[in-house]
Amino acid sequence: MSGAERMGGYAARLEAERFVGRRDVLALVDDVVGGRRPQRIVYVHGPGGVGKSALLRAIATSAEQAGRPVVRVDGRLVAPTREALRAALAPADQDGAVLVVDEVDEVAAMRVELRDAVLDVVPASGVVVVAGRQAPDRAWFDGELQVLTTAVALRPLERDDARQLLARRGVVDAQEVDRLVHWAAGFPLALTLAASLASGEASGAPTSAAGPTASLDALLLERLGGRELVGVDPDVLDVASIAPAVDGPLLAAVLPGRPTRQGYGSLRELSIAEPLGLRTTLHPLARSAVRTRLRDSDPDRHRTLVLRIAAHLHRRAREGDPVAALELGSLVEDPELRLGAERSTAFYADLPRAGDVDALAVATGAGSAGWFTRFARWCEERPGQAIAVRRVDGTLSGMSVICMASAMPPWAEEQIETGPVLRWLRDRGLLDVAALTHDTIILEEPGDAAVRAEVIRVGNAGAMAMGAVANPRYVFATASTTTDYRGIAPLRYELVGELGRHDDERELVTLAADFGPGGIIGQMYELILAEQGEDPGADASRAPGLGPSVVAALRRFHDDEALSTGPLAAEEGSVAERADAVRGLVRAAVDAAFGPSASDQRLRQAIVRAYLDPAGGHGVAQRELHMSRSSFYRHLQRARDRLLDAC
Repeated sequence: MSGAERMGGYAARLEAERFVGRRDVLALVDDVVGGRRPQRIVYVHGPGGVGKSALLRAIATSAEQAGRPVVRVDGRLVAPTREALRAALAPADQDGAVLVVDEVDEVAAMRVELRDAVLDVVPASGVVVVAGRQAPDRAWFDGELQVLTTAVALRPLERDDARQLLARRGVVDAQEVDRLVHWAAGFPLALTLAASLASGEASGAPTSAAGPTASLDALLLERLGGRELVGVDPDVLDVASIAPAVDGPLLAAVLPGRPTRQGYGSLRELSIAEPLGLRTTLHPLARSAVRTRLRDSDPDRHRTLVLRIAAHLHRRAREGDPVAALELGSLVEDPELRLGAERSTAFYADLPRAGDVDALAVATGAGSAGWFTRFARWCEERPGQAIAVRRVDGTLSGMSVICMASAMPPWAEEQIETGPVLRWLRDRGLLDVAALTHDTIILEEPGDAAVRAEVIRVGNAGAMAMGAVANPRYVFATASTTTDYRGIAPLRYELVGELGRHDDERELVTLAADFGPGGIIGQMYELILAEQGEDPGADASRAPGLGPSVVAALRRFHDDEALSTGPLAAEEGSVAERADAVRGLVRAAVDAAFGPSASDQRLRQAIVRAYLDPAGGHGVAQRELHMSRSSFYRHLQRARDRLLDAC
């Protein structure tokens, strides 16, 4: 046999050249291998597609280059017997061996045997690296392994590492890179598959600017779930692809009359499902792929499920469940307005920690300023009302004070940031329905509006999850005039002119947003309804006319059975005749509701193309009007409102 490089060696070298990120985990393992830490076992865990196997291969390659004997074990290839497991681990019985065990979930039933085998077989000079989807359970830490093991939760890649991964695979177009990084949410598997399709390395057409193709979704589902999805009740799977988490009460509300216990049990057993207490969530990539498939193949079914899930979560949120409120917000499709349970891959909300105030003082250079002293008092004396946002590594990304006006401490009356606002609210009887926030300090790059907006979103969601705010109708935000407001621009805050003031160091302004009688939760629900083309609710002031019946007929315009039995239908005639008569009434109402002006005709076009034209639809109307999805649904809502008023 010649000395030429073999295929396996070439593949390993290529993968090593393309490997990015994971510097903290690699440094940890290097310290363990080098004897600079007392632990001998590193247990890596994380969801499918997060890069566990690639990390283990990188660790093995590094150990081999350091001259350590490496033993690789794949749990999928180990027969479910004690003897087979011991035989697979036996080669690690050599001085300085590095045992790498991937897919440990496949031998979960033998986890105690694995624990005992590691203790019996691997010498004290050796190192064990284990990877699986689930964190090690209590059985793993019983006995001697507790002091030898360090567990590492593997998270998705940060943005810079994700961009580098794509670049090393030949994807360099800035617009394409940004799109794929956003879509993949930091999961290396998604990034790799997307790069392969874009470069033609994988079967299927390259992704387009409109979003991931069906080919990419199919590849993701095959890699993540394989054929096990076939055995799951498709209705339950569809619900799980939309709802952030599924439980029995939600399934009963969304699929009324359906026996779902068995289907829910099958869902919980999927390798791409993760338990959340008594609830279950799908792997985010699989969930996105299944939902995209549902939306593309059966948009009406998708819309129906979104509306039912939203109604259930809205009820729970109004009853005081903060998690339900966040999950409701995640159903909002406009990313600028979404406040939800979808986890950020870059940031998380937290309470202030020791050292945070000092870090903020250094970053802002304002440690001796009067306003900063007042801000620090909130962090130190009212930590539940100061929300921190942290990066994945725990370092501080931002901090803000936010709480209900009625929960403010007495000394807040004396602070210029809060006192004038509290008195303004008290004079108008609004203390119990308003939340206040001030001095939002963000430590990210000033020019990166998207990142700053994400920090604000994570902080707002954290404030709701941690109980700092309940369901306020009004939110008042106070800041200096130099503050970058782009992160809250989509929420339509308006300046409260009479609350302008100066604290001898800064000129302060207060902006306010009115979320309506239903509060933030109610507005999120109404936005979901509007995005799905549903009437956000009855307005009693205009109920007596025919408007509600006309709008209802719009949505059933091509359904003879529905039109012929609706409130606008005549009592005489065949089904087709009664339906045609209703269509005539609706067309006449639309023609009468809009005038000849350009703005009126654009409103009319939205109604006609979205509902009346057989070849139309919401997507067609949106494209022809050249609007974003959120702008189009607001435009369509205005058109329906005009029609209601005209009738």
